[in-house]
Amino acid sequence: MTKDKLGVTFARWISDIIPQLYLLNPEGKMVYLVDDDKSVRRAFELFLKSAGLEYLSFESANDFLEVFQQGSQDTLVLDLNLPGMSGCDLLTELDRQGIHMPVIVVTAFDDVTSQEKCRQYGVKAHLRKPVDGETLIDIIQYNANKLSL
Repeated sequence: MTKDKLGVTFARWISDIIPQLYLLNPEGKMVYLVDDDKSVRRAFELFLKSAGLEYLSFESANDFLEVFQQGSQDTLVLDLNLPGMSGCDLLTELDRQGIHMPVIVVTAFDDVTSQEKCRQYGVKAHLRKPVDGETLIDIIQYNANKLSL
């Protein structure tokens, strides 16, 4: 099976189990992590797990869009420099679909254009890699608590 077919198969499988994950997480506090760097994803996953947060991680914006089902208190942790659809393009697509949720941008590549796009979407935090895990968790929890008020 090719990598592309495997990714699509996984995306379909995960879209079948997302409703079950929400049953395990009735408050709907889901953190979606989109970063193409496997080592970064793994580090962020460990931070999220250690904080007791439910999460799903994706290596591309397209994989994320295939399975995303918005909950009331979701947070998106997003890298901007992604293969295919960029993080900025994903923000544009979410806006086009009328989807608004807290977004935390984590990127090693930063420029004025991407910062402006992030501001237009209402990104809650814009962090440069490497990111301190405690800082990331604090920002996620702060935004989740604001949503639950």
